[in-house]
Amino acid sequence: MSNDIVIAALEAGLAASPDNTSLKMHLAKFLAEGEDKSERAFELAQSVIMVEPTNQDALILACKLAERLGQSEIALSYQSLLDSLPAESQGAGLSEGQDLKGQGSKEQEKLSELTASSGGEAKSQAQQGDKSAPERVRGAKLRLVTEEKIADGFVDVEDSNIYLDDVGGMEEVKKRLKLSFLAPLQNPELMKAYGKSVGGGLLLFGPPGCGKTFVARALAGELGAKFISIGLTDILDMYIGESERKLHELFENARRHAPAVLFIDELDALGQKRSQLRSSGMRTLVNQLLTELDSIGQDNENLFVLAATNHPWDVDSALRRPGRFDRVVAVYPPDVEARGAILSHHLKNKPIDKIDIDGIARKTNMFSGADLAHLCNAAVEYVLEEAIESGQVRGLRTDDFVTPLKETKPSTLPWFDTARNYAMFANENGIYDDLLEFINKNKL
Repeated sequence: MSNDIVIAALEAGLAASPDNTSLKMHLAKFLAEGEDKSERAFELAQSVIMVEPTNQDALILACKLAERLGQSEIALSYQSLLDSLPAESQGAGLSEGQDLKGQGSKEQEKLSELTASSGGEAKSQAQQGDKSAPERVRGAKLRLVTEEKIADGFVDVEDSNIYLDDVGGMEEVKKRLKLSFLAPLQNPELMKAYGKSVGGGLLLFGPPGCGKTFVARALAGELGAKFISIGLTDILDMYIGESERKLHELFENARRHAPAVLFIDELDALGQKRSQLRSSGMRTLVNQLLTELDSIGQDNENLFVLAATNHPWDVDSALRRPGRFDRVVAVYPPDVEARGAILSHHLKNKPIDKIDIDGIARKTNMFSGADLAHLCNAAVEYVLEEAIESGQVRGLRTDDFVTPLKETKPSTLPWFDTARNYAMFANENGIYDDLLEFINKNKL
């Protein structure tokens, strides 16, 4: 039986039973065998992790697929979660995950050190016949490691050296950011007169690979603020209540470093509609996020919370309530000017003979920044193959892009196929008016 037949059967089964995690994993593994279906397989693996955060197979597959899709940071995050599993449940999968990173996990090293320092206690308890003692000791160790990671900086706190002027195109996005964040900081007396606090939340949405994270980092640089990026796997924990505690500590850490930009990637994974969640743990995590955004008993002054999502329609509506992520900005594929700047950036350190950057930019309508990076890499590979045969370095030329342009298609188009339905039929309060205008203007 061919893979296509098996995949079709699994898709049909999943359609009939959409919450069946076992079916999801089987389908994800088959889809992962094909490079062109990696994104769908990755989404399925992630959806399993949301329901079963200790599912080793899902974590390993998510690591591999994230690496394949060029999302190394997400791969490392899933590996960290995999490393936190009890030793006997990791098995061979741990080494596979470690190979993805190319080096041993720091978290695993910490756990090993902690095990060595307290091994005598565990051994003596085991020798006394208390079979449950080693399990309790291991659980305590994992929680200690978690606390240590948060105290030492569970996520990186960075100084951004990127500014809005470094963002090619996206004039509407930059305008909204300046009005929402920069203008209040530049006019503190006016803000005080009107009783308006400096800070707030903004949701960036759009197709993948179009620079949402880059824009958030550029805003941090413009504000002269610390940049802290977090995702679901930085927060998710196998112990009840630990995920909520970690989320609270991450917000506390950001408040301590204010002024700071706290960037939440893949908000739809962390703040999914509670009506769609079967796991009570994930529902309480959404509630905790709402509490942190409201800053109950805390002070979010000078804390700017930005979030990004490819699926804004899956985000809980309570998160878009005024005072939370009440400002929503779409980040679309770069325009022709921005595409030229992106191409120039990726070709900057390459040997170049003569390239018509503007001509290539005009032929790459609806390409994302990630698509343009792939296009440049593909052209380099063709030239490199020729250089290896001849033993001579040759500069890149415009005609080296002819074949890559034929083989590379815009990855944003499937996203717009889905987004069109929501823009036309689920446009609550006009939230997707700009999206609908963009779709009509570009005849998508």
